[in-house]
Amino acid sequence: MTSAPSGPTIILRLRIQHVGFEKVGGHYPALFVSYGLDDGRAGGLFQHRYRDERTLLQRARKAAERGMELGVLEAVRQYQVDLGAPRESMAAVDKLARGAAAVVTGQQPSVGLGPLYNLYKAQAAIKYAQAIEARGIPCVAIFWNHSDDVRGGDSVCFPDRENQVRWIPLQGVEPGTPLCEAGSTEMLQMFAGELASSLPETEFSPWVREFLKETHRGTIAESFTRSLLKVLGPFGLVVLEPRHLEGARAEKFFSSHLADPGRLSKAVEAGRQAVLAQAFEDHLGREVGLDLFEVRGGKRTRLEKPGLVKGRLSAGVALRPLLQDAVLPTCAYVGGPSEVGYQAALLPAYHAFGIDQPVVFPRITATLLEMKTARLLEKFSLAPSDLFMAKSALEGRVTDPEEDVATRLAALSERMLQEMEKTTQILRPSPAVDKAREKTAGKVREAFEALTVRLKQEQGRQENTGRGQLEKLLTHIRPEG
Repeated sequence: MTSAPSGPTIILRLRIQHVGFEKVGGHYPALFVSYGLDDGRAGGLFQHRYRDERTLLQRARKAAERGMELGVLEAVRQYQVDLGAPRESMAAVDKLARGAAAVVTGQQPSVGLGPLYNLYKAQAAIKYAQAIEARGIPCVAIFWNHSDDVRGGDSVCFPDRENQVRWIPLQGVEPGTPLCEAGSTEMLQMFAGELASSLPETEFSPWVREFLKETHRGTIAESFTRSLLKVLGPFGLVVLEPRHLEGARAEKFFSSHLADPGRLSKAVEAGRQAVLAQAFEDHLGREVGLDLFEVRGGKRTRLEKPGLVKGRLSAGVALRPLLQDAVLPTCAYVGGPSEVGYQAALLPAYHAFGIDQPVVFPRITATLLEMKTARLLEKFSLAPSDLFMAKSALEGRVTDPEEDVATRLAALSERMLQEMEKTTQILRPSPAVDKAREKTAGKVREAFEALTVRLKQEQGRQENTGRGQLEKLLTHIRPEG
C-alpha cells in the first residue's frame, strides 16, 4: 500500500514466490488464464486491454468528470458513518463529492470476512486506485457488497488442529432471505464466539477475537461491511450496497431496460456465442431473461416480465455490472475468474445499453503459507508450482525413494558373499575353510535379512509419515481439493 493506515502497523517479512498463469492452466478457466496472460486470444471479447495504461487514464479522467449524483453520494456517506468507517474512508467519499473516478469490485457478503479473495479483490482495487491517483487523476476504491443476494456468506471453513477442514455455520438464517436482512446481532455474536474459540491459538488470537466481536452485529451484510472497513478502510476503501444506488441514473437505467426487455437477453446471447466461438467456458451458461428481481417483505423474487413493481428493483448477475457502471463513475473493475468470464459475455450488452465497458482487471490470486507449512515444502523439495500437480503425482514425490533400499541392500549382500568366496579360493581347498565360509555366509545372509526387515519397516513408516505430512500440506493449501 502506498498510503499509511491510521493506528499501529504490524510489518511481516514475507518471502514471495510467483507462479505464472501458464503453470496453473488446469486449475483456472482457460478464458481467465488467456486474459491474465494478455495473449490476445481473449482480448477481442473485451473493450479494453487491461495493460493499456493510456486507455485506463483516459477512462479515469472521463469518469472523474462524470462524478456521482448527489442522492447516491449522500446515501453512501451515511452508510459509512452508520457502520463506523475510519476517517480515510470518509475522506474518499469527500473525494467522490469533488469528482473522482472509481475502481470497483465486489462480492456477496460473508461472515468472518469470508474467502480470502474478498480481501484480494478489495486490496487490488485500492492499489489500482492509488496508481491512477499517482498519475494525477482523483480515484477511489469501491467495494460493492451485493447484499441483495440470498445465497452464501453464512459459514466459514478452516483447517483445525487435527488438519481437518472444519465448518462453522451461522445458525438460524431463513432460506431465501436477502443477506441485507438476514441475521441478527445475537446470532452473529454466537457465531463470532464459536469461530473465535475454534481457531488455533496464535499470537494474533486476541486481535481476531476482538475483531469478530466488534464487527459482527446487525445483519450479515452489515457485519461484512464493518469487517471490510475495519481491515481496509484505513487505506481509503468505500463500501456500498445495491440499495444505495437508487437515484435518477438507476431509474433511467431500469426504465430503459423494461421498455425493451429483449435487448439484454439478445445481447448476452451474442456475447455467449462469441465466447464459445473461442472455445472458452460459458460462465453465464443460460438464458438470462429479464434478469431483474423485486426485493419486498424480506424476500427477493425474480421478475419474469415487465409489470407493476411495489418493492425495490434488484439486478441479476448479467444486469448488475451494467447498472453499476451506469450509476457509478467506474473506470476499472476488478474481478475473479467468474466475473472476468461474465464481462467477456457482456460486451455486446454494454454496447446495446450505450455504456462504456470498464477496464477489467483480473484480481490477484495468492496463497498464504504459515512457516510450518512452508517448511514442509522445503522438506519435500517442492516448488510452489508443484502444488498444482495431481495429488497422486505429489505422493510419488514424497513417498518413493530414488532407489529401493531393500533391493540395494540385497545386492550389497550378494556382492559381499561373492567377494568372500573369491577370496577364500586363493587358498588350497580345505574342508575347514569351506565349512567356515558356509557358516559365515549364513550369518551374513541372516544379518542382512534382519536388517532388510527393519529397513522396510522404517521405509513404510517414513512413507506413511510423508503421506500424512502431504495430507496436512494439501489441507492447508488446497482444502477440499
